[in-house]
Amino acid sequence: MPGWPTTLKFRIRTAVAMAVAAVSVFAACVFETRKQDPAILIMGNSIMRNPPLPVIGWTGDWGMAATAPEKDYAHQLVRLLGEKGLDLELHLAERDCPDCDGAIDEQIHNMDQVRRVRPRYVVVQLAEHSGEIELRSGKMATQYRALLDSLRVAGVPRVYCVSSWGEKDPQGPHAAAMHTALMDFPAYRYVDISPVAADTLNYGDTALFANPGVRWHPGNTGMLKIAETLASAIRADK
Repeated sequence: MPGWPTTLKFRIRTAVAMAVAAVSVFAACVFETRKQDPAILIMGNSIMRNPPLPVIGWTGDWGMAATAPEKDYAHQLVRLLGEKGLDLELHLAERDCPDCDGAIDEQIHNMDQVRRVRPRYVVVQLAEHSGEIELRSGKMATQYRALLDSLRVAGVPRVYCVSSWGEKDPQGPHAAAMHTALMDFPAYRYVDISPVAADTLNYGDTALFANPGVRWHPGNTGMLKIAETLASAIRADK
């Protein structure tokens, strides 16, 4: 820029430098931004995840009786959906409410996580810990309805309620309680896994787990079949 006034030269150089800096920042933002996949939140119990319990021969920190994290139903579900083009970000529900009245009530009190994660999909797999007294008194249905209502208020559009593992009768008492609760929530779906529970080959491997409590849980094959059943239900609503 020979012959140009010094002040003008300085202004031009400054403008060019600022333009280059702006382009660099923009490029960095473009390359560092990652598409955020929709979230799926699994509200489950030991079938979803169980910390190590060496006293009963369980050393994993994932769905009990699966042989690895990627073999439990939560991880297999996300894998199966991803293979069909639905990429989801997996979240497991927090279980840190020792004063709550059972597993369902624990998740009723877990709406902070729901609001934080803002899941598009929620899987509710919680019926297994409701015993005969809860079923006969209507307590399970009441708690289940309260949980579904909390999810609706939190704005969750898709909820999939998994039937109770171990209940081989599709019209069993746990199923009946869930259907009673779901009557007020036509947008939410019941997912029947009783055919999976009816096959003894879908339970924990007796060669791997000596404890009957561990073996009661779905093994790798059972976990996969639960995941396949859920994946079919979710894809149908995509």
